[in-house]
Formats: sequence, C-alpha cells, structure tokens
Amino acid sequence: MANYKGKYEIVTADDNLPGKVMLYEKPGKECYTNKHWHKNLEIDYVIRGCMWTNLNGTDKDLYGGDYVLVNSETIHQTCGKIPDEPVKYLVVLFSYNYIKSYFPDFDGYLFDVNKNEQVRARVRDLLKAIVFEAENPSEFSKLKTSCAMAQILMNLFTKCRVKRETDPKATASDDAPDYITKAVGYIRDNYRSRVTLEDISSFVGLTPTYFSRYFSAVTGKTFKTYLNLVRLENTLIDIQQNGMSETRASLENGFPSVKAFITVFKTVYGCAPSEYVKKYQEEAPIALIHTL
Repeated sequence: MANYKGKYEIVTADDNLPGKVMLYEKPGKECYTNKHWHKNLEIDYVIRGCMWTNLNGTDKDLYGGDYVLVNSETIHQTCGKIPDEPVKYLVVLFSYNYIKSYFPDFDGYLFDVNKNEQVRARVRDLLKAIVFEAENPSEFSKLKTSCAMAQILMNLFTKCRVKRETDPKATASDDAPDYITKAVGYIRDNYRSRVTLEDISSFVGLTPTYFSRYFSAVTGKTFKTYLNLVRLENTLIDIQQNGMSETRASLENGFPSVKAFITVFKTVYGCAPSEYVKKYQEEAPIALIHTL
C-alpha cells in the first residue's frame, strides 16, 4: 500500500448549508494539524495571534487579519507560531456537495484570491461578518452566515478561478486515487438505505477485504464508522432543526433502530441525544455542530 504524504480527511457538513464554521481560541501548540487533504474548499482566517500554514509544501505565516484559501485536494497543515501564545482563528469549510450542485465543473478549477485585491478585501469583510455572527448569535445568525458564505463562493467562482492543470504533483490525487472519493460519494448518496461492504467495494472496483483495509488506512476510520457518522449528523439535523422524533429521524437516515442511533450518538457526543438537543437548542447550530 502506498506511503501517503497526507491523510484524506472526510468532512461531513449539513448539505442544507454552504458548509461548516468553526471558531477557535487556543494556545499555538494546540492549533497543530497533521498533513491532510479533502475535496472541500477551506478558508483559515487568523483574528489574533500568529499561525504557520503549509500548502502543498509552501510555508506561509498568517497574522491577525490574514487568511489563506485552501483549494480542493491541497495537502495542508497548520500550527501556531508560538507554542504558548493564544491564537484566535476561524475555519470555514465549504461543502463539496453544495458547491457541485451549483458549479458542476468545480473539480476542473483552482481559485486564486490573490489575483484580485478587491475580491480579497471583500472576502476578508465577509469573514469578519461570519466571526461576528459566531460570537453574537441571534435569531437570524444562521441565515446571515449562510449568505456570507454564499457571497464568498460567488466572488471566488466569478472572479478568481484558474483552470486546473492536470499535474499530479499539484494535488493529492497521486497519493489517493479516486477509490475514496467514489466511496464517500456513494455513502452520501445511499446512507439512508442499507449499505454493505460488498455493495460499496463492488462500486469502487476493489475486493471487500482490500477496500476495507484501504479505506481505514487513508481515512483513519473504518467504512462502518464513517457510514454511521454520516447517518448520525443527518439524524441530528432532522431532530434539532426539523423537529422530528428520534425514532423517525434515525430510521429515515439509515439506522436499523433508534437504539442503534442512541448507541452511536453516545459514543461520539458523550451524552444522550435528548441531553444534547436540550443543551444546544437555544444556540446557533452552525457554530456548534460536532466536528467529526
């Protein structure tokens, strides 16, 4: 099996939104991430402090007010520059499925926000607006955040796109063929139904045994674990945002029973679903969705 330069990261997101928003404030040494890549667009915005980033082998330091755009399939890594100095920063992950629904040719492009200074400044202002809503949640914070994220995408897609060269050294595709992305797409399209190891391995064109080992090696999760995480997040959305009962939501999102859903939920969140929903029902959901 190949010696991967960076792990493929599975990013689950609410497909009813443009993606995920995560606001952090922690010592520099706790900002460290291993080399990884994903199909999503990502923006890392430093509000206070200093952070080191590495994108496809290129180092860059970010200070307060700076941000970096991480293109799809870019191997990247972050860390605070000073171990004990706090860094406050925002991570915005745009849903790959959301992007593809509006921009089917997305995979054929990279996005260079530095080519247009006016757009770069506009994106910075939109990131500030997202930070404000995360820090000051109100009745329409989720809608305002969604609008700001959509405006960022519109600026990138209409003014910053560059045709992607088919250079395997520029992406992670040489280290991780399409087996994983095909498998992830299959799961996200079929998680509400019964999905077996035999089904998905046949779909990607590998034997069940090899696919199982391959999926775990690349993602750090078993196929079954990832399937349950996708089902779990969508079940939680239906309970928390759509008002469904635990039984109906769990069954409609692929769990064989409500008992199986509760077992997985407690493993991931450390509490019962009812406790979690009660605790967070008055908060802004986009800022609080558990990072899987």
